[in-house]
Amino acid sequence: MNLVASKPKLIALSVSLLMVACTTGAQALESQVLPAQSACFVSKEQSVSVSLEWAETAEQRRIGLMGRDKLEEHSGMLFDYNSLQSAENSFWMRNTLIALDIAYVNEQGSIVAINRMAPCKSVAASNCPIYPAGAEFVQAIEMNAGFFSRYQLTLGDRLQTAPALCASRP
Repeated sequence: MNLVASKPKLIALSVSLLMVACTTGAQALESQVLPAQSACFVSKEQSVSVSLEWAETAEQRRIGLMGRDKLEEHSGMLFDYNSLQSAENSFWMRNTLIALDIAYVNEQGSIVAINRMAPCKSVAASNCPIYPAGAEFVQAIEMNAGFFSRYQLTLGDRLQTAPALCASRP
C-alpha cells in the first residue's frame, strides 16, 4: 500500500469523522431561549410573580430547557398545548442539566399535579426516565427544583397568565 497516495484519503476520513463528532456534540447541547411573559401563581395567601418562556410549537416543547446550566429563581418555561392532554402524557429530562419541578395545569388554570424531575445528561432518550403527568392538563410549567415547595404552592393553586391580574393579592 502506498502511504503517500492514501494520505489525502486518511485526512479526508479524519475530517469527516471529526465533523460527525462535532455535529453529534452540538445536538447534545441543543438549547433555545424563547420570549418570556410575566405571569404569577396565586394561592389563598399570596401571589408569586414569575417570568415564563412560552413553548407553543411541537419543536419548542421537544427542546424545552435542554442544554441550560441554570435558570433564574422566578423564571421557567410554560408548555402550552391548547387542548386537553392525557394523564399518561410524560415529560423527559433528556440532555437537561438542572433539576426541575413541573406543575401541570388544567383548563381552569388550577395546578392538578406537581412532580420533581432529575437531570439526565444523556443524549439517548432511552437512557432517561420519563415523568407522567398523573392528571389531565393543558399546560405544564417547569421551574427550578424546589420552587413550588419554597413558595408553598400546591394542588388547587392557580396559574394566572394575565399580568394585570397578578399585581393584586388574592
